[in-house]
Amino acid sequence: MRKLVVALTLCVAVVAPVQAFEAFTVEDIRVEGLRRIAPGTVFNYLPITTNDEVDRQLAADAVRALYDTGFFQDVELERDGNALVVNVVERPSVADIEISGNSAIPTDALKQAMSDSGLAEGETYNRALLEGIERELRRQYFGQGRYDVEIETTVSPLPRNRVAIRIDIDEGQTARIRDVHFVGNDAFSDRELDGVFSLGRKPWYLPFSRRDRYSREALSGDLENLRSHYMNRGYADFSINSSQVSMTPDRSGIYVTINMDEGEEYRLGDVRVIGDTVVEPEELEELIELETGDLFSQERITGGANRIRERLGQEGYAFANVNPVPDINRDEQTVDLTFYVDSGSRAYVRRINISGNYRTDDEVIRREMRQMEGGWLSSENIDLSRRRLNQLGFFQNVEIETPQVPGESDQVDVNVDVTEGLSGSLQAGIGYGSGQGMLLNFSVAQDNVLGTGDRMQLALNNSRVSSLYQLSYTDRYYNVDGVTRYFNASLRETDARRARLSDYGVRAGNLDIGFGIPLNEEDQVRIDVGYEDLRLNLGSQATDDQRDFVDEFGDQYENFKTEVSWIRNTYDRRIFPTSGARQSLGIEASLPQSDLQYYKANYSHRRYFSLAEDWSLSLQGRLGYGEGYGDTSRLPFFENFFTGGINSVRGYRASSLGLRGEDDRPTGGNFRAVANAELYFPVPFIDSPAVRFSTFVDGGQVYNTREQDIDFDDMRYSAGVAFTWMSPLGALTMSLAEPLNDEPGDDLDRFQFSLGQFF
Repeated sequence: MRKLVVALTLCVAVVAPVQAFEAFTVEDIRVEGLRRIAPGTVFNYLPITTNDEVDRQLAADAVRALYDTGFFQDVELERDGNALVVNVVERPSVADIEISGNSAIPTDALKQAMSDSGLAEGETYNRALLEGIERELRRQYFGQGRYDVEIETTVSPLPRNRVAIRIDIDEGQTARIRDVHFVGNDAFSDRELDGVFSLGRKPWYLPFSRRDRYSREALSGDLENLRSHYMNRGYADFSINSSQVSMTPDRSGIYVTINMDEGEEYRLGDVRVIGDTVVEPEELEELIELETGDLFSQERITGGANRIRERLGQEGYAFANVNPVPDINRDEQTVDLTFYVDSGSRAYVRRINISGNYRTDDEVIRREMRQMEGGWLSSENIDLSRRRLNQLGFFQNVEIETPQVPGESDQVDVNVDVTEGLSGSLQAGIGYGSGQGMLLNFSVAQDNVLGTGDRMQLALNNSRVSSLYQLSYTDRYYNVDGVTRYFNASLRETDARRARLSDYGVRAGNLDIGFGIPLNEEDQVRIDVGYEDLRLNLGSQATDDQRDFVDEFGDQYENFKTEVSWIRNTYDRRIFPTSGARQSLGIEASLPQSDLQYYKANYSHRRYFSLAEDWSLSLQGRLGYGEGYGDTSRLPFFENFFTGGINSVRGYRASSLGLRGEDDRPTGGNFRAVANAELYFPVPFIDSPAVRFSTFVDGGQVYNTREQDIDFDDMRYSAGVAFTWMSPLGALTMSLAEPLNDEPGDDLDRFQFSLGQFF
């Protein structure tokens, strides 16, 4: 038998001479040496079939093709008469992969990355692939600043042509930044520039800070922040010449050196807008908010271009291009700025497509859309539509895209994709409040009844102070004009003595109907009318004033009530807003046919200011005034305003401020004033949208104008810190406050908290 040994390895197959042989026609092909791989796999990759004439070149190509599959570590071709014999030695398979010593990168993540690269249990072992994974693993650890990492790989043969792979990792210590040194800075000190960097030496007062942990990605971001710092402060020629990173010999410390050229400080010269502006150029120039003589600022220039783009988007020019071009005059150190505007074609909406709403009717979504089909595309209407959909509370996420219609330069589709959340709830639980005591609650609520967008709720709540039984229904779109209709039936029982107030109890049943009438996208007028059946129960320790009221008006009342209120809401979101404001002005009054005639007026205004990422300031003021009219000479004492506690002036016991009766218990008053200033800020290591921290200053007081003058010098103030968590049981709120001007006799309660939903 004549043998033709074509190659032992791919290298030999490609470049080494093959033993001289006579070409022959293949009548049969046999494959020998297979254990795991099916013969059909070899035939699929073998470029030789029966009746082919095999020569030296074709044999070399066949060896190369089989070797390239990665299945074999050795391939030989033999001739047995006119039969071609393919002898192969399979690569071993991976029987087991064991990783030890790793903590910075989880084992599951490592194995998944190896599997994605083709190295996993059951796969064919490839040494080159394993070496590549080792290199990538080192790169990952280097990116974390672990430059002394050691990785040792052991491959152990097993029976049946298998191997076990063991990877031992010594992650070492993360290299710490010893210093960041700036070279070439004259306009700003090292200390100022150090504040721009997220990398640097760890402050002594932040022992858990990760600021001194180096990574290439963080350095790249810091260099961009440094460039922005200069470019936004007039240095239009600023450049970073180099950034050098050096390590100590033991690889535990890192020194970063930034070499820069500040250039000169530039101010703006002429600022103009030219091109196809659609609207008057003067209007667009006002949007730029830049004037001759201002310091050059790349951030303000970009902001001006964005505002021009948004303004054109409101007119339907969604693809407008605004290109600010600076012309630097180095002799006079000025920059002339020209905004070139190309409005393009006005885009019209061909179709609004809605997806993801498997429970909510299309109509519920479409009626919130302020972008209409057939109209021009308005960025303002798109943003407003997104905000209105988010405010419904039905959806976890709302995405609106405006792709261009294929083949059309002036048409787009509006694709609305929503991710529905749980709009219904069944709740049963307990809560506690420092002013309410233990709370037991049960409620069934559906915020999207049968996909119509309506709301229905049944609630039964019981606390130490009060009990509430309520059934309500809200028809959000009573008519095509967007009028909302409300129905409510409730029974409330209140024991004021348990709230540390006077000795009386109230049992009130209410039936109400109301309408919310939208005036525009932000303003609404609400009109409510209702019937109230109220029973008053005085205790043995009731005050003389309360007994006089009962003697004059009795202890059972049927009242017909109405309330008219105006609400303006521009919050950016419903829960934990960071910008916008909410104002409300309402007057509640009993009608003349009622047993008691009185009214109460309330005004509140809360505004959020976004200061920086995750930082916001809230300013709030509330006023309330009530009085009797007609046959009722005063506001009923059980309708008095109260203040103090976690929802008004923290640090003082709930409802404790104001005048007191003969029993030294708070009686409330017919005038209330409350003000709050609160700064919300992020806390390290807690990155959750359901958690909020703040520091605050509160002030407030209630007055009885029949017995005292309104003197704001009597206001009580406090300051402290607060924490709120939207837990599965409801809002958990805690505050630690220090009264600032408490007087003898004031009831203090520095630590206050509440858990659960209170009504």
